[in-house]
Amino acid sequence: MNLSPRAWFVRLILMSLLANLAPAQPSVVSPEVLPDGRVTFRVQAPKAQAVAVKGLRHLPAQPMTKGDNGVWTATVGPLAPDLYSYTFEVDGATFTDPANRRLKEWLNQESVVEVPGKPPLLLSRQDVPHGEIHRHVFPSPVRGSEVAVEVYTPPGYDPKSATTYPVLYLLHGFGDEETAWLVAGRAHFIADNLLAQNRIVPAIVVMTNGHPVPIPPEPRPSGYGAANNSAMEQELLRVVLPFIEAHYPVRQGVSDRAIVGLSMGGAQALTVGLGHPDVFGWVGGFSAGTLPEEWERRFGALLTAEQKKSGAPRLIWIGVGQEDSLVARNTKFHAWLQEKLVPHEWHVTEGGHEWPVWRGYLAEFLEKIFR
Repeated sequence: MNLSPRAWFVRLILMSLLANLAPAQPSVVSPEVLPDGRVTFRVQAPKAQAVAVKGLRHLPAQPMTKGDNGVWTATVGPLAPDLYSYTFEVDGATFTDPANRRLKEWLNQESVVEVPGKPPLLLSRQDVPHGEIHRHVFPSPVRGSEVAVEVYTPPGYDPKSATTYPVLYLLHGFGDEETAWLVAGRAHFIADNLLAQNRIVPAIVVMTNGHPVPIPPEPRPSGYGAANNSAMEQELLRVVLPFIEAHYPVRQGVSDRAIVGLSMGGAQALTVGLGHPDVFGWVGGFSAGTLPEEWERRFGALLTAEQKKSGAPRLIWIGVGQEDSLVARNTKFHAWLQEKLVPHEWHVTEGGHEWPVWRGYLAEFLEKIFR
């Protein structure tokens, strides 16, 4: 074969490029939810020695098997319909699933997968009218920087109409931020689905950032929780609540304001709500971390004869899972409220310190408030 010098040069270049191309990477689909509720996880790690999928609720780490193409695979379940988080452990290192864009991105990053139910779960996006999510970022003199707030408005919301709404302040846990109740809690879908079933009152839901004091590096000082909760109380009352009432058509009576949260946010909700029964008429805590030494000082307003006679707040709702590390503290708080003759609802359910418990509690709380 006779080639010109130019053709030889082009051929050499092409051969060099082909020689340096990496082998084609296999297409990886992960996670794959099967019709029977089993879930297949896959991750490409051709040089790894051991890979597992871990973090699936109530399951130990599941070893994965390596294929000839360098893709590790594991099929688990069937899993009960719900929203699950997980990570991969690759030779001792933890990674999120590179093939899955659905992430929890806060203090700990985890991938998320939904196993759908029949009928669909309250947490699922169903074929019903949907509300909207509005994001606001504005200055907060309490934290000396900006605070971010997510606001859910129910289906049919029109700021130009004469319709007004009650408002729920919904608080997240430690290490999370203002989007947690949307990404992991699915609060907007839960509200949409309950509204479609005529089970709740249309309301505006406000989810604000619960760390006005930035999270310090480890080890955290012992006083961080108290300092952050105190700043949160000031920011809610002086910054966030006035902003919402200035920018949204919310009713401003005590019986039209509710506050609830989980874990750290549960303690904040109880502290702010029970400490200010003239502001919030509906108060709740999910797996709340309140401190016994602060109950008399923080909640003294509840104990006066005048306050008890007023009947406010109209609801105090407290729930905790039987396997939750905070069950003993919540049980003591329930007993303290009983001793002080403060009416409240007390719920102990299956589960631990985890989102499936809190999503269920949110649905129950929504059905109680603004009635």
